Amino acid sequence: MIFNFYLRKYCEDEHYVKFFVPVFETLPPQYFIRVISDKWISSETQVAVSFRHLILPEKHPAPTELLDLQPLPVNALRNSKYEDLYNFKFFNGIQTQVFNTLYNTDDNVFLGASTGSGKTICAEFAILRLFSNEKLKENPDPKCVYVTPKEELAEIVRQDWDRRFATIGRKVVMLTGETATDLKLIAKGHIIISTPEKWDILSRRWKQRKNVQNVNLFIVDDLHVIGSDDGPVLEVICSRMRYMSSQIVRNVRIVAMATSILNAKDIAQWLGCSPNATFNFRPSVRPVQLELHIQGFNMTHNASRLIAMAKPVYQAINRHSSNHPVIVFVPSRKLSRMTAIDILTFAAAEQKQDRFLHISTIEIEPFTNELEDQTLKETVLRGVAYLHEGLNHKDRTIVEELYTAGALQVCIVSRSMLWTLNLFSYLVIIMDTQYYNGQDHTYDDYPISDILQMIGRANRPLKETDAKVVLMCLSSKKDFFKKFLYEPLPIESHLDRCLHDHFNAEIVTKTIENKQDAVDYLTWTLIYRRMTQNPNYYNLQGVSHRHLSDHLSELVENTLNDLEQSKCITIENEMDTSPLNLGMIAAYYYINYRTI
Repeated sequence: MIFNFYLRKYCEDEHYVKFFVPVFETLPPQYFIRVISDKWISSETQVAVSFRHLILPEKHPAPTELLDLQPLPVNALRNSKYEDLYNFKFFNGIQTQVFNTLYNTDDNVFLGASTGSGKTICAEFAILRLFSNEKLKENPDPKCVYVTPKEELAEIVRQDWDRRFATIGRKVVMLTGETATDLKLIAKGHIIISTPEKWDILSRRWKQRKNVQNVNLFIVDDLHVIGSDDGPVLEVICSRMRYMSSQIVRNVRIVAMATSILNAKDIAQWLGCSPNATFNFRPSVRPVQLELHIQGFNMTHNASRLIAMAKPVYQAINRHSSNHPVIVFVPSRKLSRMTAIDILTFAAAEQKQDRFLHISTIEIEPFTNELEDQTLKETVLRGVAYLHEGLNHKDRTIVEELYTAGALQVCIVSRSMLWTLNLFSYLVIIMDTQYYNGQDHTYDDYPISDILQMIGRANRPLKETDAKVVLMCLSSKKDFFKKFLYEPLPIESHLDRCLHDHFNAEIVTKTIENKQDAVDYLTWTLIYRRMTQNPNYYNLQGVSHRHLSDHLSELVENTLNDLEQSKCITIENEMDTSPLNLGMIAAYYYINYRTI
């Protein structure tokens, strides 16, 4: 049961309530959804949801088993310069199993594994193959594009690769979003790091841009965010690279990485990966064994629940990580400061106020004197720090360096800092799984991708053999998290909800010149493969070829008509499409068709 509390001034606004109900194989005729007000007597609504025409998704193959292989030594790279890139002697089990496919073949590869499993190193195998002497004979100026959904993650990877790949003479660049500048960066860079939106801007005109056509290796990380709001752009650029590869008659190798995915077979087929090059490991397969605890709280009022979680957070630190580093994720900036103070208050009550500081006060004072946030200065002196978006760069850098060095044991991190964080710990505590959505004036659940990223912070393979996570949530959410944190994640496309801008861009570049081209364009996408596998999700009434054809035709027709009404395109003879000035401006400046 989900409760939402709205202020009186928002009572006339339209609100959407999202919740999940389990569906079992033995389907009942219908479900009854009852909505009951806890404030007004006899204020309730009941809705019948019929399952008469429900078609459940097809069953998916079992995940890839992790083979009991001897850990592969780094010298298997057979290149002393490559071996010097790594500060360890052996690759982990997942890296060992995928090594041959990534390093010794040119096959497209899909790799699904838990966050923190070392997938970035697996991507490096493909990059190092691209720059090997054997491949340089075929192409003396190879180019690799690495796409990750978050700007902050892209910057972390850029800093790491810029330092390391410079030792083998390779230039790493990061796209800026400014077309003229980015074209110059692509020309001089060997490894191009980008977000989906920035690569979408450049690759739309791939027919006129030789440097885009010259890409030999396309790596996409965190592919599971296709199921989020930012997913359609990621889906489009992957589909475009596949289409471009078929048109220029030159193989563009695609390496895709994600968390464990339930329908990995469909994603692998969409990207052109053979069964032998598809690796989809169970969520439990990790280089560091993870112990996950889910703790439920019955308070439905958000603020009351967060207050009730304060003492259990301190108790979890005592129970699971008395001396090991701890990261606590909280929903807001305000709560990060409050939680740090609460933890120190509980420690002081036990006469252990300095228990979290692992160096002497004299040693840490030179660092705290540099901090500008006065509250942060006081908490750091006791071994507890916090990070939120309001901290200046200097304070954040000092906190990260002290935590990484082991001087501080506990770091409180606001949810908004998740994707910029480059810290790891033995214990991760997720303090509630809801955040306030100011646009809708309600509390929304964290996306599963965010929670998986938080769990991935509990990972120190070079220092520890295990890790722990404590997830605190509403009691009614416990079963939901057990389902999606212990099992592979189902991924569906959302491209049909925002197809207009992508169609407009392809019409401007002449990739789509008529309605049939638009239908053909969709056959390169993930949504085309998923429609017949999970038809009800995409509003299909059946799974036959006729049902699919009619649905695609209707989708294309409606999308193109909307673009015509927005004066972005014109439709001639009810078939041929041509761009208009507004459409060209929208495509060039990456503007939504409604805005233009």
